[in-house]
Amino acid sequence: MSKINFRVACLTLILGAWQIAFALTFVVLDHPSFYNEIFTGLALFLLGIFSMKWPYLRWWIAIVGIWIEFAPLALWAHDASVYLNDIFIGALAIIFAFWFVQQEKLSERSIAPKGWSYNPSAWPHRIATASLAFLCWSFSRYMAAYQLGYIAAVYDPFFPEGTLHVITSIVSRHIPVSDAGLGAFAYTLEFLLGWQGGQTRWMRMPWLVFSFAFLIIPVGMVSIFLIILQPVIVGAWCSWCLFTAACMLFMIVLTAAEFAAVLQFLGQCKARGESLWKTFWRGGNDGEEHVSSHRFAQGMSLLWNLVLSVGIGVWLMISPAITTINPFMAVSNYIVGPLIISTSIISSAEVFRSFRYLNVLFGVECMVVSAVFGASIALHVILGIILIALAFPKGSIKERYGAWERLIY
Repeated sequence: MSKINFRVACLTLILGAWQIAFALTFVVLDHPSFYNEIFTGLALFLLGIFSMKWPYLRWWIAIVGIWIEFAPLALWAHDASVYLNDIFIGALAIIFAFWFVQQEKLSERSIAPKGWSYNPSAWPHRIATASLAFLCWSFSRYMAAYQLGYIAAVYDPFFPEGTLHVITSIVSRHIPVSDAGLGAFAYTLEFLLGWQGGQTRWMRMPWLVFSFAFLIIPVGMVSIFLIILQPVIVGAWCSWCLFTAACMLFMIVLTAAEFAAVLQFLGQCKARGESLWKTFWRGGNDGEEHVSSHRFAQGMSLLWNLVLSVGIGVWLMISPAITTINPFMAVSNYIVGPLIISTSIISSAEVFRSFRYLNVLFGVECMVVSAVFGASIALHVILGIILIALAFPKGSIKERYGAWERLIY
C-alpha cells in the first residue's frame, strides 16, 4: 500500500471518530440525526481501517460521504450545527475517496483530443466552473437555512418577499426535503468533481467527466424549469434563484466542450473495436498534441445574433409585468422567454452552436400563440420573425474540434 493511500485511510478513520464524537457531544439523543452520525461515523472508521488492505473500498467511502451530505435534508436535522458538520465531513470523505482513485498518477501535461486545438479539461475552464458551482451552493444554502428553520427571515435584494414566497410555495411544500437544500447538495458534488482528475481526465477518466456533466446539465435544466414555475404557479420572482440559474447556464457552456471531447473519444475507441465499458471506467490514451497555453472561456463566442436573441427572451420574461397583456399570453411569455435565453447562452459554446436552431421553434410559438389568443399580434409576430432570422447565422468557429465538427452547423 502506498504511503499516500495509508495516510488517506488514516484520515478517513479520523473522520469516523469525529462523527461519533460530534454525535455524543452536540446532537440531541433519540433524534434520527443522532443515530445517523453514530452509524456513518462507525462506517467511516471501519472503512478507514479496512481500506488499508483493500483500496477498492474507496468507492464505499465516497458513497458514505454522499449520504452524509444528503442526510441533514432527509432527516430534517434539528440544528444548524448538524447541517454544517455533515456538509463538511461528507465533502472531506468524498475528497479522500478520490485521493484513492488518483493513485494512478494521472499526467499533468495538457493534451488536446484528436483534431482539437485546445484541451477542454485544462484548469482555466474547470476552475471557472467550480467557482460558479460554489456561488450556486452559497445561494442555495442560504435559502435552505430558512426552509430548515435555522434562520428566521430571508432577504431578497430585488423582489421584496419574492424569495420567501417561492421557497414557501406549494411547489416547495410538496417536495419531501428542502428543495433549496437539494440544490446545495448537487452543487457540492459539482464543486468537488470539478477539482478531481488531471488535465487529461477527458481520456483517462471518462466516467468522471460523464458524472460531472450529468450533474451540471440536468440540474441546470431543472433550475430553468423552476424559474418558469415561479411567475406561473407562485406568482413571484426569486432573486437568488435567478442568480443560481444564470450561473448554471454558464457552467453548462464551460462544461460542454469537455463532455463533447469524451463523447468523441469513446466513439473513436468503439470504432477501433475497443471495449467501450472498459474504456469508460479505466480510460485510454488517444491524445494528439501538447497544449502549452490556455485562456479563460476558450471555445466560447459572444455572437451578435445570440446576444439579440437573449434580449428578446428577456423582454418576453418581463413584458407581463410592465405591459398590459392577455393572461394566457403572459403564461406563454413566462415559459418561452427563459427557454430562448437558455438556448441562446448555451449556443455560445462552439460545440453546442447547433442548439441555436431551437429558437426557430420558439419564434414560431410566439407567432402562433399571439394569433390564437389575439394578443399583441403585431409585436409578437415581429419578434418571432426576428428570432427565427437570428437563429440561422452560424458565426465564426475559432477553435478546431476534430470529429465533433460535423455536428456544428
